[in-house]
Amino acid sequence: MNYFLIRRLAPFFVVSVLVEFVTLALLLSVERSYVDWAIMPMTKTVGILLKTTTISFIFIMVPYVLYLWLMPAKKINTQIDKNITKAIFGIFVFYNLFEETMSLVFWNKFSAAFNMTAIEYLLDMREVASDITQNYLFAAYIVGLLLITRLVVRTFDKYLFVQVPSPHWFKRTVYAMIYLSFCGLIYVNINENELEINENYYNNELSKDGTYSLGRALWKSNINYKELLPLKIKNNNIFSEK
Repeated sequence: MNYFLIRRLAPFFVVSVLVEFVTLALLLSVERSYVDWAIMPMTKTVGILLKTTTISFIFIMVPYVLYLWLMPAKKINTQIDKNITKAIFGIFVFYNLFEETMSLVFWNKFSAAFNMTAIEYLLDMREVASDITQNYLFAAYIVGLLLITRLVVRTFDKYLFVQVPSPHWFKRTVYAMIYLSFCGLIYVNINENELEINENYYNNELSKDGTYSLGRALWKSNINYKELLPLKIKNNNIFSEK
């Protein structure tokens, strides 16, 4: 894979891993009495978490890879490229922070990573809104996440751009096709049994990246969203009178 592409993606990956492992540390401290702290189970937990985080990251970054492919080479590292990349990085950071916050909310309620229950729970907007407003300072969390996002963007600003000439369009096309093909190979070769290799329930649940778990639950769910979602919106309108 092209050095330019790897360097451009590296700051995103570092943030993704850091956020995920900070969340893991928080949950380990909360569930310390139930977790198997032996070396092998913890090694498996950390290894699977890194694997699922990497899988999620690879798919999430597809739009940015396409952007780097389609952006004219003469525009790379110019001010417009820097502005667009900073905006994408900011959105990426905020998404990761928000997703982990919602993972913590869901864990606090169900003691599990996102699963099919999460889909039904998130579709019940009135219950979600009630849980958030009653148990969490949601507005404060959003403001806090925005402030942390700004701090992270400023910290990583100098690492977002590399003074390496962008490959010409043909090479970038080859690299983009390799990246997309790699995504396809990952998709068809994921073995879920290999992701739950701990005997301890909590070790298994803690090893699941939030985005990966939610995506898997959405894919495996038999919910008819076209029929159910409008009905949920109508019956659970959070702005309607109780």
